[in-house]
Amino acid sequence: MMNHLEEWYEYEQMVIKALTVIMTLFFAGIALHELDIENPLSDFVYQYYLDPIIGESTGDSGYNMVNTMTYGIVLAMFAVALSGWLRHLGIDGSDMTLLALLPFVLWAALGEVVEDAQMFGEILSAWFVSPGVHFQTAGWVVLSGAAGYSIINNNENSIPNFKHVNTISMVLISSQFLIYGISISGSNTVESKEIDLTLFAIFGILGVLTPIWLKDIGDFFDDLQRTVYFTGVGGSLVLFGGLASYMSWAPSDQLNFWPVVVVIGLPIVVAYLMIQQGRESSIQLASQGIVAGILPPGMTEEEYLASESAEKDLIESLRTKATMAYPVAFLPVVGQFLDGLATYIGIDFFNYSEKHVLSAAVIELFDTAATFAVLKLAIGGIIFWFYSLANFEHRQQHLRLLIGLALMVVGMAPGLRDVGRLMLGV
Repeated sequence: MMNHLEEWYEYEQMVIKALTVIMTLFFAGIALHELDIENPLSDFVYQYYLDPIIGESTGDSGYNMVNTMTYGIVLAMFAVALSGWLRHLGIDGSDMTLLALLPFVLWAALGEVVEDAQMFGEILSAWFVSPGVHFQTAGWVVLSGAAGYSIINNNENSIPNFKHVNTISMVLISSQFLIYGISISGSNTVESKEIDLTLFAIFGILGVLTPIWLKDIGDFFDDLQRTVYFTGVGGSLVLFGGLASYMSWAPSDQLNFWPVVVVIGLPIVVAYLMIQQGRESSIQLASQGIVAGILPPGMTEEEYLASESAEKDLIESLRTKATMAYPVAFLPVVGQFLDGLATYIGIDFFNYSEKHVLSAAVIELFDTAATFAVLKLAIGGIIFWFYSLANFEHRQQHLRLLIGLALMVVGMAPGLRDVGRLMLGV
């Protein structure tokens, strides 16, 4: 009899087939273009997807309604499909996996800001433009995750697993240091003035040594999560080194640090308050092996709603507060708030403009980005409301996790990029 965790939902199978069709059409359009065969598919692919990316690497061309809608739909479909694949692989579906992935959100934002500062060479520059940067981020996540997965499933190792994790993580971080260092060192001039890369080297070395100085934090994760976490933190330090070198070169009147304090500080306060409010309730449920919103194995939501038990009464009495302390809930909330604050300050105080079509329409409607920040906070409230009420079957844990990851990324990543640009004045 098949393990229920290995069973595919019908909607998962449908989404995988749809993604296969979409990717086939996309790459077919590219192939036909390269073969100089005129056709409407290639024209569509380049007009709405590739040309904006190529244009942004040289002039920040922005988004259009077609690619904005497509990116959102495809992101949701990937979350559904990936949840099934992760379940089949036996990857941990708890919130600890989300925390292990968190550094890569910062990694993507830092990479975009380094590109905004024009520190990458021409070849790598285009790889740090949205949405391409997110595919590159996913590549490093998959590479580090696959390495960690192989460590977990290799029973023939005579060397302790933590040493394998440290070694592989340091190799992956060193690879980033080398790849991005070569690109930055080959294009480290702005306005004909050479930038001193000493700080880049210092932070790069610190990044490579991440598995050593973050050993105690790494003990909270399994080997796969630890490998991903170390690689994300180390890689983020490598990229931050590029920003540090730029800041050491840039005129002091070009740099702005107060937006960083506000845009990052206030969401941290919100996260802290949510965790403090929900910590006791989440611990009380965890002591009985319960995570609010995740049903016992084999139970459907209909069965749960129809059931009557002391355990259900306990869950329902604590779930709202407990949800506040779950990373899958509070991280998307603060991510949306962070994005709203960064947009508000950038537009209303520094005369930046909004390139996302829907966001620009909202800002134009109210003639101020302050209402956009309020709207984003309201969206965060809706996300929390969703998680405080939603029930996921036991084999939907990864879907619960990936929904939270997607909601976190679409808010936190652009928000961090925006505040990075504000800080550098680029």
